[in-house]
Amino acid sequence: MRKCSLLFLCFITFNAYSCQLDIRLEHFSPESHKSHNDEWFGIDIDLTKALLNEADCNFNILETPWARALLMLARGEIDLMINVSKTPEREPLYYFIGPIRNEEIVFATYKTVEHNLTKVDDILKLDKPVAIQRNAYYGEAIQRLIDNEKYTELFVHVPNNDIKLKLLERGRISGFLEAKRHVIHGINNDEKFSNVWFPPLIFHKNPVYFALSKQSVDEQLINKIFNSFQRLLDQGKINEIISKHQ
Repeated sequence: MRKCSLLFLCFITFNAYSCQLDIRLEHFSPESHKSHNDEWFGIDIDLTKALLNEADCNFNILETPWARALLMLARGEIDLMINVSKTPEREPLYYFIGPIRNEEIVFATYKTVEHNLTKVDDILKLDKPVAIQRNAYYGEAIQRLIDNEKYTELFVHVPNNDIKLKLLERGRISGFLEAKRHVIHGINNDEKFSNVWFPPLIFHKNPVYFALSKQSVDEQLINKIFNSFQRLLDQGKINEIISKHQ
């Protein structure tokens, strides 16, 4: 009887911790930042912890740039990412859980530069290119321009925001497209954003999701994680975390 009890406890323990996921994070405020002791803080890690704890899953954190991480997610080398836009091109590759919150895309530039932007197509009138992050999604209107060979020289594809800021400082670009919350956080907290501002025009607004790889996450596990998200949503815990970081 004792042996059966031990086997039962082992079975329970195995099932509780048999879900092990590799997740992607990047030291990128305000969503996430890492301390000198390799501890992660911010809304991304709080939301991810809440979701995976509810699903009884452990996780490893991989620090990977956005564009590379999306490719790794498609191949199953990473299991989960956060803040991913749902698009027709991505749906065959990833499971989407959410939405988590809305994202607004704006055009960041210098206060001293006069850009009369009242609609998306006005960027065609700019005298210098616009920097965008590789594999990021800025909405259908911008994507049509990116896909049009006629406007190849309008966009400069870069790996991160630091490159965008350096290009802006050197006068190589008119400005860059970025999530509004990132720009506001930079203006308020980062001296590299000195004299940066953004016009009121919203280039794109859409919900963002958790994205999980269809190559490495099976249907049983995705259902478990989906149900965990629904429970957190019903309990108000997702909104509680978001409110905490606003």
